[in-house]
Amino acid sequence: MPERARALLLVLSLLSACSSGKGDSSAEKPKRDRWTVPGEPSLRDLVRTGMLGDARLTEASGVVASVTEPGVFWSQNDRGNAATLYAYDSAGVPLGTVRVRGADNTDWEAIAIGPCASGSCVYIGDVGDNYAARAEVRVWRVSVPVTSASETESPASLRIVYPGGARDVEAMWVAPDTSIWFATKRPNADDSGGLRPSQLYRVSAAAWSGKAIATAHLMDSLPIVPGTSVSRDWVTDASLSGVMPNGRRLVAILTYGSVYVFDADPVTGRPGAQVARCAVPPGERNAEGITWLTDGRLMLVNEGRGAKLYRGRCP
Repeated sequence: MPERARALLLVLSLLSACSSGKGDSSAEKPKRDRWTVPGEPSLRDLVRTGMLGDARLTEASGVVASVTEPGVFWSQNDRGNAATLYAYDSAGVPLGTVRVRGADNTDWEAIAIGPCASGSCVYIGDVGDNYAARAEVRVWRVSVPVTSASETESPASLRIVYPGGARDVEAMWVAPDTSIWFATKRPNADDSGGLRPSQLYRVSAAAWSGKAIATAHLMDSLPIVPGTSVSRDWVTDASLSGVMPNGRRLVAILTYGSVYVFDADPVTGRPGAQVARCAVPPGERNAEGITWLTDGRLMLVNEGRGAKLYRGRCP
């Protein structure tokens, strides 16, 4: 083939490829992320504040903001790890570890701060149950630790069962009346084969004064339906706010794809109307910790070695 004809054929081939979108990635339409919800806003004022710097904190499955040391956050590793709480600042810089004396970690999937006889306590939810096989779960309660300590005092503990059998739970919050709320994580089919919304269970404050195993009573459900094809709405954490400037409290529910915010009863902590929903930071699919900050913003913590920390508002 003559050189001029070969050159002309090459030019025509390139033009054809460009017009069809082949050979030019910029011409391809971006694939839609199956996690994306049309019209769902992102967290406002979103800032990546840092990443977890403690190499031992590889499965951070919750986060709380300390009420005794401003700027300090506490997280825990989940299943099969040490009964240890890890402290860090908003940039993820390690600030120490505290062992919870006498406790064990079957699957520490939840953590919350709430009132107790000593003032404020950390409630540790040993409530994870991926296969819904545990006969009972447990919540440990201990005074909020300080970063200068190496070990807590011996915690109180509460053994808990669910009516109708085991449930997988990673989201827990403690109300001002010291009742404990749980939201189920995974898909759960009803009798007709349809998917149930995340179910809400409550353990009353009176359970702490008894010696028997406590029952978590089914109270309600959330307008969040964990699906099977995509795990974006599997419920991974929750946090009850302090009293807002308008006198309200809010409860934030975290899933792998979204943050949901609901009004909450100022005494019982029971969620009410949904007031907001926001997408988790782009590209993040392993968010397992959320906590309110005193100014109404939210801190999100991802799971994994060197996981990222984010701060933002919803709404």
